Amino acid sequence: MQNQKPGRRKGVTLYAEIRDTLSGELAEGRYPVGSRFPTEQELCARFGTGRHTVREALRGLEEMGLISRQPGSGTVVLAQTHPRFFTYRIESLASLSQYAAETRFDTCHEGIVILHDRLAEMIRAKPGERWLRVAGLRRIASSNAPICWTEIFIAEPYIGVREHMRTSAKSPGQAPCYQAIVATYDVRIAEVERRITAVAMPADVAAMLGAAPGSPAILERRTYIDSRGEMFEVSLSLHAGDSFSYTARLVSEPRSTGRARQNKA
Repeated sequence: MQNQKPGRRKGVTLYAEIRDTLSGELAEGRYPVGSRFPTEQELCARFGTGRHTVREALRGLEEMGLISRQPGSGTVVLAQTHPRFFTYRIESLASLSQYAAETRFDTCHEGIVILHDRLAEMIRAKPGERWLRVAGLRRIASSNAPICWTEIFIAEPYIGVREHMRTSAKSPGQAPCYQAIVATYDVRIAEVERRITAVAMPADVAAMLGAAPGSPAILERRTYIDSRGEMFEVSLSLHAGDSFSYTARLVSEPRSTGRARQNKA
């Protein structure tokens, strides 16, 4: 099959579309476990794209545990489906947007909360402050499988962004909340801090994620900080421990020659 372009979803990169197409074909049984998977060259010809895009798609399948790539011996199918497993890489702010584009957030609760001591400590804010809390289940857009329970907290000056969340949070491909705050309030993101902690699965969340109460879980806290050093959004996401995978890729920076250019008089 030549030049088969996958159906594009708004905000989703081409390599993610190819990855989803191939994972769907694996789930259908097109490639038996233990068989050889198509080569990079074959996939480039099929999808009409370059090797870099195909390699990123194959990397995604490998991180999902579906294939194994061995230099010199090709790619082998390890599994046809892993419905409860979701993996993503965070390399930049653009990666966060990619994550939002590939998922859907179903809101279950929304309202203004006054931070009590324990909640204030969790999000590193001051007790007694007013924040907007939006809680719900995040799902894989392509399969509807649950990924995590997420609670998003918005600082009081930006509570008006709730209208954006009401109209777009359920649709894949829409801009995430922090981007709406940046666009609406002219906020500049200085940094995003991520903290990952091992916890026990709460009983009230376990059933929604298909996990046992008290089983191993991962709590991910993501804090968005503006150019003044102030927090404007914090999210707490709870993942089942056996379905969470996080990959960080560190790239070395070019060495400076240490030699300054001299200006000619």
